[in-house]
Amino acid sequence: MDGNKDEALKCLKIAQTSIESGNRERALKFLNKARRLDPSLQIDDLLSQADAFQSKNSVSSSPSSSSIPSESESSCTRRRVSSYTEEQVTIVREIKRKKDYYDILGLEKGSSVEDVRKSYRKLSLKVHPDKNKAPGAEEAFKMVSKAFQCLSDEERRKTYDSVGSEEPVYSRRPTTHHHAAGFRFSDDVDAEEIFRNFFFGGMNPATTTHFSFGTGMGMGGNQGSKSLFKTLIQLLPVILILLVNFLPSSDPVYLFSRSYPYDLRLATQRGVNYYVKSGKFEQEYPVNTPMRSTLEEKIDNDYFSILSHNCRLERQQLHWGYQRQTPNCDTLKQFQAAA
Repeated sequence: MDGNKDEALKCLKIAQTSIESGNRERALKFLNKARRLDPSLQIDDLLSQADAFQSKNSVSSSPSSSSIPSESESSCTRRRVSSYTEEQVTIVREIKRKKDYYDILGLEKGSSVEDVRKSYRKLSLKVHPDKNKAPGAEEAFKMVSKAFQCLSDEERRKTYDSVGSEEPVYSRRPTTHHHAAGFRFSDDVDAEEIFRNFFFGGMNPATTTHFSFGTGMGMGGNQGSKSLFKTLIQLLPVILILLVNFLPSSDPVYLFSRSYPYDLRLATQRGVNYYVKSGKFEQEYPVNTPMRSTLEEKIDNDYFSILSHNCRLERQQLHWGYQRQTPNCDTLKQFQAAA
């Protein structure tokens, strides 16, 4: 790695200066650093010179020169902390050398959409800038994302296969939306958004990109009708939520957290705590009755579902380094063990 070699040479220069000044300890320190950064360096002669110093030379070295790191020393140390592997550099270089989308993803021209998805999953994890700190990783990540965006969309893939490029033959075109591999994105979507949509639950990018109400202007009547129908389908959950809010509804029987007037804490047979209103609950759901047993079974199932959902989120965050602990997963294990 060229970067490591440059830093190794810096460390080697610091070591040579330390030998000349008689600072044996500092010389050995940076000779060892140089060897770790670039094992091919020939430093045996310098090690022999450093070992030949008498202890008095080590004692006579200036405290200021050994205790205060120079700018080059700090750079050398920082480089070790943020270093990357030879494999990461190699895969970034290989991707950047390629121009064809199929070559970038390592696929044949007749590969299925599922093959495209599998290849994208593998490569995007290897070159994502959060995981790969090698030079050019961000550009390689964008290239992989762009290849996936094209080859996972049937219309764009046909165009690419016929002309060998995504670029249109005309100079101007309206912004369009594509539905590829189960996701919806526009032409100007970025690599990070594709990555989030792919790995984190396949969420609809309409929630993270601009949301538009298609009226069919500038399109054929049939295409405009389809766009309007899709818009209505997207709005259906919102409409249902509004209807539920305006319809008369009864209060829930229980909550998992204390909130007025749910101030009476009870527990199921499996030890799940829940809160109810202290008034008529005992009369409506007497202890050791089928109604009470059915209710507590439902509480146990709801509790299990909530823990399972939160555990999945914690595992995703743990995988990407956003979280170090998984309290919901730990609680879920204990809950299952007690069943």
